[in-house]
Amino acid sequence: MDRNILIVEDEQDVREALNSRLAKAGYAVTAVSTGKEAVAAFVEAYYERPFSCILLDVGLPDTSGLDVLRTIRQEEEIRGLDYEDGVKIIMQTGFREPWMEAFNQGCDDYIIKPYSFEDLARKIKEKTGETPTEN
Repeated sequence: MDRNILIVEDEQDVREALNSRLAKAGYAVTAVSTGKEAVAAFVEAYYERPFSCILLDVGLPDTSGLDVLRTIRQEEEIRGLDYEDGVKIIMQTGFREPWMEAFNQGCDDYIIKPYSFEDLARKIKEKTGETPTEN
């Protein structure tokens, strides 16, 4: 399983902490702060080294994370991918309200901030099919 993750998070401290922790856990990490950068990174990586998981913040400065989610799912559909074969997307937010819309738009999981890194790592492994390891 390719361990290539895209972090889409506008808060620099959170983005850097996630980047550091995931890199230490053995993931190849790309981190961006806007929806536009997220879609560009997804498209660029698609054929060479696709992401196995995207951690997508709902609240981004240039667009909604839900719009980014829809765009990525549309890009996958254009490329002939079924939902099951697409990148696993875990939405992250400090708000509970948009969770149902996120699932309706095609996210694979949802995590509410603040969360523990262990909970996030467990979700990533579960969604990407990795075998969990004991820390």
